[in-house]
Amino acid sequence: MKDARSGRIILLAHCLLNQNSVVMGLAKRKGPVEELLQLVLREGIGIVQLPCPETGYYGLRRFWAVREQFDNPGFRNYCEKLASEIRDLVREYIRNGYDVIGVIGISGSPSCGVTESGSSENWIGPPYEAKEYDKVKKSGIFIEELRKKLGDLKFEEWDWREVEDSLSKIENLMKKD
Repeated sequence: MKDARSGRIILLAHCLLNQNSVVMGLAKRKGPVEELLQLVLREGIGIVQLPCPETGYYGLRRFWAVREQFDNPGFRNYCEKLASEIRDLVREYIRNGYDVIGVIGISGSPSCGVTESGSSENWIGPPYEAKEYDKVKKSGIFIEELRKKLGDLKFEEWDWREVEDSLSKIENLMKKD
C-alpha cells in the first residue's frame, strides 16, 4: 500500500457495530460492541459492516425468531442477494491486494450464526405461545448464503456467553499467516 492504510479488512455482523438493529429485548450494548471495536482498531484493520438481513427484511418491529422461520424462499433469496453484493465487494478488495481476514457472525443467531443457530419446529402461530428453543449446530440463513458466495474465507463468531473467548478467537483470526 502506498499510504497509511493497513490493507487488511474484516467483515463484521451488522449488530456488532450497531446494537440498535438487534431484535427488541436482546441488545447487550448501547451502540457498538466496544471490546471488539477496540481490538479491531488496535490492529489497524478496516471494517466492512455487513447488512442486517433481519432488519432489512422484517424491520425493527419484529419478534424474536428461529432459523425455521427464516428458512423460506423469500428470506433466502433476500440473503442470497445481499451475499452476492458482499462477494463482489470482497472480490474487489482481493483484486487490489487487500487481505480480507474473514467474517465475524453472531453465535445462536438464526441469520448470522456461524456454528450454531436458534431452532424450534414449534415456533409457529401466536408468539406468546412460543416456548424455549434449542441451539443447533447449523449456521444461520445469511451465513449459509455468505459461505456459498465467499468460498474459503474464514468465519468466526461472537458469542455473548463467552466474550473473552470470542475476543481471543477473533484476535487469532487477525494474526497474519
